[in-house]
Amino acid sequence: MMERLLGYTLSVAVLTLIPGADTMLTLRNALARGRLAGIATAFGIGSGLFVQATLSGLGLAAIVVRSAQLYHTIKLAGACYLAGLGIWTILTTWRQHSPIKHDRVVGQERHAFVEGLLSNVLNPKVAVFYLAFLPQFIAPDDPVLLTALALTTIHFALSVIWFSILTILVSSVSSWLRRNEVRRRLNYVTGTVLTVLGIRLAVEG
Repeated sequence: MMERLLGYTLSVAVLTLIPGADTMLTLRNALARGRLAGIATAFGIGSGLFVQATLSGLGLAAIVVRSAQLYHTIKLAGACYLAGLGIWTILTTWRQHSPIKHDRVVGQERHAFVEGLLSNVLNPKVAVFYLAFLPQFIAPDDPVLLTALALTTIHFALSVIWFSILTILVSSVSSWLRRNEVRRRLNYVTGTVLTVLGIRLAVEG
């Protein structure tokens, strides 16, 4: 049991550390909205894992894998979502001529949480990963759904910790990032990467 837990933990830790759409979304929200928004994004991303684990445990993810049309529909929705966030970031940054500030907006942490949640839930690759990966660490006599959710708790914790660390690191150099031109360029970079990731998700098989 301990060997399985260790193997699972190491595997999802490596997966979490690999830069991707979740990383760029966290950095984008931390830069544009501040530390709390970045951490809220991290919790949203982590919460999306429970949705994927539940779908996998109930066998619904298998339907997505077997139905090419449903899979591509979800993939296209996720791709459009990522690309839309990226384009919106680029356009709003381009239209801003005054210094970019972390103005307090009611509900911005909630919005960041939802963005992180949707980024994960609308990624069918996560569903496929969980469907193929989790069974390797679930014994035949284990309750599948409960065990899947328990294992996902580890992935959730690692995701929240890692993306929160990224947010804090960004905040720690806030005096440098507070320079309008620097922040503007970083917004362009994160927006472009999110757009490219969305397009890549849409066109790849």
